[in-house]
Order: sequence, then structure tokens, then C-alpha cells
Amino acid sequence: ACAAVSVLPAQATGGTTGGAKPKTAAPPAPPAQKLPDFTKVPTTFEGLFAERESRAVDVLGYLRCLEATVNALRAGALGGVERGWSLTCIKQKNEWRGIFGELTDTPPGMRVKVQFALRTPGPTPNARSGMVVRDPVDTVMASGTARALLRGLAATAPGDGLGQFVPVTLAQKNFTEVWFVPSANSPERAVIGGDSLIQMSSDGMRELGHASSAPKLRVVSIPVGGTTYTLESSEVRIPLLTELMLAHLAIDVLPEVRVWTREYDAILTRSTRKWTFVKR
Repeated sequence: ACAAVSVLPAQATGGTTGGAKPKTAAPPAPPAQKLPDFTKVPTTFEGLFAERESRAVDVLGYLRCLEATVNALRAGALGGVERGWSLTCIKQKNEWRGIFGELTDTPPGMRVKVQFALRTPGPTPNARSGMVVRDPVDTVMASGTARALLRGLAATAPGDGLGQFVPVTLAQKNFTEVWFVPSANSPERAVIGGDSLIQMSSDGMRELGHASSAPKLRVVSIPVGGTTYTLESSEVRIPLLTELMLAHLAIDVLPEVRVWTREYDAILTRSTRKWTFVKR
């Protein structure tokens, strides 16, 4: 674990994204002297676990949105996309949208050009197929995440040659998080650990804090065809973000996944898609 200014319990900063090249912008201003009022940190194990689980689910949603949007771009489904436009993904009313837009110096900070919404249900609970839409969108959020992504792209990515890490921007109530996570995990080969965090202001222009170190990297594989997969976490209480991401990858191919920390056994079942906990 490592120190980071976040609403999450301490966990472990530094990728590229597909699609159009982000617009060049000035580097973020120095860290603010006073941090914003963050969401109250949970005090129970269940509350802390739910916070990190929520982040893991959102990171996976962002990566699916990014992949679908880039694939649509390559297939020509988005029409003409200029190289100077920025690409970001945001979750609005529980729907992920890939957005291409032009960053501006005047409010709301972005002219949205193209939206690709993951709207149509797919073969699995988390799968969605996309469509081009012209619905209202939170341009302030889109601008903030796009600018925060520029900070992520400028940082040194973790990985140590074990895997490619990408920055993922998640808008929170009073700030924006830039997580660095492995981008190409599969059941045959998955990288866990290395997850790290930069915290930015909501407009994506000021760095508020960043992780000072990252968890140790490990490469694991999920045995397809069994009934249960058990992952031994490197943590004492709350699993790493990447460990929970792996659990969601495994539950698509196995009926049950267990993540063991030193203090708890967290069990996820495919039939309910819910976690239960047993204190060890």
C-alpha cells in the first residue's frame, strides 16, 4: 500500500490511449495549498470495500467505453474526427459515453463534437454496444476529465515491462482521479498491482496529490473451466483496485471468485453479482 490523498483507503502515479491525439495544453498548475472538502471516508470494512469496488467497476466501464469508441472510430462509424480533438469517456446517469471534443479557453472548456453512447445491452451484464448520439451531455465534466487525462499522459506509466498501463480519468464530486491500470488483461495472462493515482481538481488543471509508490506487480492466470478461482491479495484488509478488476474478469468465466486478504475472504458469485464477506 502507499500514501495518496484520496477518499479511498491508502493505496498506490504514471500510458497512451487510442484514437485522436489529445490537444496540446499547458501543464497543470502547481498543487493547491488547500485541498477541497472530500467525501467522508467510510469507517467500516464493508464501506471501504464498497468504495474501492465502485472504483474498480468504473475503471472497467471506462476501459470498455474507450475500446468501443476507438473501434467505432477505426470502423468509420464516427465520421470525420480531427487530430486536434481530445478523447475522453464519462459516465452520465449510469451510461458511459465516449466523447471527442475541442478544448477551449472559455467555459465550459470543451466544444463536444461527437458522442458515442454504450446504450444497447449486450450478451453479458456489463456488455453494451454503442451508437452515435446527440443527447445533452455534461460538457464541464467532459472538459475536466479530458484535461486531467493530459496530466496522466505526461506522467511515467508503471509496468516494468510486465504490461501496458493506461491512465483512466474518473470524475468525483469535488475532484477528478487519474488511475493507472493495466489495459490488456485476459484470463490467460493478467497483471495486478502497480495501480497508482493522481488526484486533480475538477477542471483537470491543478494537481492536488499523487501516490508516492505503487503496489508490487504480479502476473497471474485464471484457470478456465473450474468452479472457483481464489486470488490471494497482497493487502491486509481491502483488496487492490487491480485485484478487484481481476475478480470481475474472472466472474465472467467462472461461477465464483474469492479474494483473500489477511483479514477477510471476499466472495463474488456470478448468479448474484454480489459480494459476501467472511472474517478470517
